[in-house]
Amino acid sequence: MDGFWVQVWRSFGMKPRGFRRRWTRWGSVLYFLAGFACSYLGILAALSSCARPPHIEPILIDPATLRPPQLLGVQAGEGNWVELRFDKSAWIELSSIRILPSLSVQRVEDGDVVCRVHLEGAGVPGKKYTLEARTRDERGNTSEFLYGFYGFNDRIPKLLINEFITTSSTTVLTQVEIAVLSDGNMGGVTFYEGTKNVPDKTYIFPSFEVKAGEFILLHFKPEGIPGEIDETSDKTVATGKGASPTAYDFWAKGTGNLSEDNDVLSLYTNPEGKLMDAVLYSSKVYESGMKYNGFGTSAMLGKVLALKEEGGWVFAGADPYPSDAVNPKGATSRRSICRDSRFSDTNSKGDWHIVPSGSATFGAVNSDAVYIP
Repeated sequence: MDGFWVQVWRSFGMKPRGFRRRWTRWGSVLYFLAGFACSYLGILAALSSCARPPHIEPILIDPATLRPPQLLGVQAGEGNWVELRFDKSAWIELSSIRILPSLSVQRVEDGDVVCRVHLEGAGVPGKKYTLEARTRDERGNTSEFLYGFYGFNDRIPKLLINEFITTSSTTVLTQVEIAVLSDGNMGGVTFYEGTKNVPDKTYIFPSFEVKAGEFILLHFKPEGIPGEIDETSDKTVATGKGASPTAYDFWAKGTGNLSEDNDVLSLYTNPEGKLMDAVLYSSKVYESGMKYNGFGTSAMLGKVLALKEEGGWVFAGADPYPSDAVNPKGATSRRSICRDSRFSDTNSKGDWHIVPSGSATFGAVNSDAVYIP
């Protein structure tokens, strides 16, 4: 061994004198490095002899398969049944269904995006109920829900939004007049500032009888005073700001004023029901390149598009613009926006005009006088 290292030493031009002393100093280090190298090479050899694991494809999971059915809406239908709409096929656990005030459940039709709960008897028209139940999808994902609906009303009268003001004063709140064109019951009829799919304010009328030729006034941002009484029989008991002794007055508690110059007002048979009437008003002016078709915000454009989709307003072209709307410029708390005295209804801005100061007629047939700036 010494001879080998002497030859190595000489190959580098070094004398072997004192070799043993240097070997004593470095020998243990060299032995350690040699051992480490051998161990490392052995591990590599062992690994190279092992079979490589097969390539594993990633598993892609659709998040929708992990989410239970989402309830989109509930409404009562004619024939003692309640319809539930989901975002995907759903199965309802019969024993989990609970309806208050108490209504007995007979059977369930499920396994689809639209399910029906059949009742032993009909609910009271326009009466509010709550439905609680548990549902699942085909993969067993479950959820529970509590949702309100209104008893089916098959006597909804023909109604029109007839007159409104969007500017309040010391004597009147912002308010909307609804004209009753046929006899019926108002139970469940719903007013939206916006539409049912894009609502800002919502008011659901209670059950009460109305006759053709009568009027209903809905007041916004009430003050909470004793005279703000919802009238379902006697039209003279309410004494709040703007109350009329010739109309049924209602007070939309917890709301703010109507938008002064840019909005949609609409009436539906019930909160999830069919559109009965609407009006689009805007003082905006579209200029080329404006965002949101000139309606100012994406929220407002969303209301307009929802109204267009439901066929509630006539637009001049394929795309809606403020020029299609009733222009409220010039309207005040004393100059209302209204239809003509014949209740003309073409679902367009041509049905509407602004009356001169002092010519608002809430609770009576509209004036045909037109405000001239």
